[in-house]
Amino acid sequence: MTELTMREKLRQRRKERRLRMLRLFCIFAVVAAVFAGIYHYLHRPSFAYGSVAIHGTKHLNEDEILKLAGSQKPFNMFNVDADKVEEALRYDVRFKNVHAEYKWPGVLHVNVQERKPAIYVENSYQGYAKVGFCGTVMDVTSGVPDDNAPMLTGEDCGSLFVGDVVENKDVKSVLEFLNTIDYSVQDQFVEIGIDKERNVKVQLKVGFPILLGPIDEIKDKTELFMTVFNEIKGKKISAEYIDLTYSKPYIRLKDSANGKKK
Repeated sequence: MTELTMREKLRQRRKERRLRMLRLFCIFAVVAAVFAGIYHYLHRPSFAYGSVAIHGTKHLNEDEILKLAGSQKPFNMFNVDADKVEEALRYDVRFKNVHAEYKWPGVLHVNVQERKPAIYVENSYQGYAKVGFCGTVMDVTSGVPDDNAPMLTGEDCGSLFVGDVVENKDVKSVLEFLNTIDYSVQDQFVEIGIDKERNVKVQLKVGFPILLGPIDEIKDKTELFMTVFNEIKGKKISAEYIDLTYSKPYIRLKDSANGKKK
């Protein structure tokens, strides 16, 4: 009798254990179904939650961010991956130092720094390429749309497209020189010309040019150029040109047969 009682107790315990497992399974299934329902609801294309804040540029908007994320309106933070947006913007030649992250309460902050154009240079088919300081083509236009960068004359980069990198040796030398000059100073450049002898001339907004000499040597003229520029800055100089071809600067004054040395 005692043996039968022990067997019954064991069966009862197994039965209770199975019931507990069944209850746990049912609870788990209900919780999973609830979470699946919530997930499906939050990821619906028509569900709107969150917003976008773009910093550092006026050339991006919410529509472009959604397109980069592979999503659509309305904005739904559950469908817009910040890492995906950031990765896509890293390939956009207009921007550098890209960062995207969510902050409470569901705002996607997109921070970018616009690339500054270094020069405009002639492209094939009577077009012009806007080239950044790293040599990447930022845009290709039929004309020069603004004065945000000086025009480089005397060179043709051939057939270039947005995202291409300039391989022209002389253009790369000009970019190397510009990378050593303060941007505030470059803002005074109107045109950079390369003549048939491959000598470089920088036309300034003040009205007269500065001759830099052979293009292969301009990368060594940074210190001399900045010294002369800072000396003439803010002064009214009636000059035909300033020659920096040699180590000692030379100013050719207007209406002067011999010029004047600095």
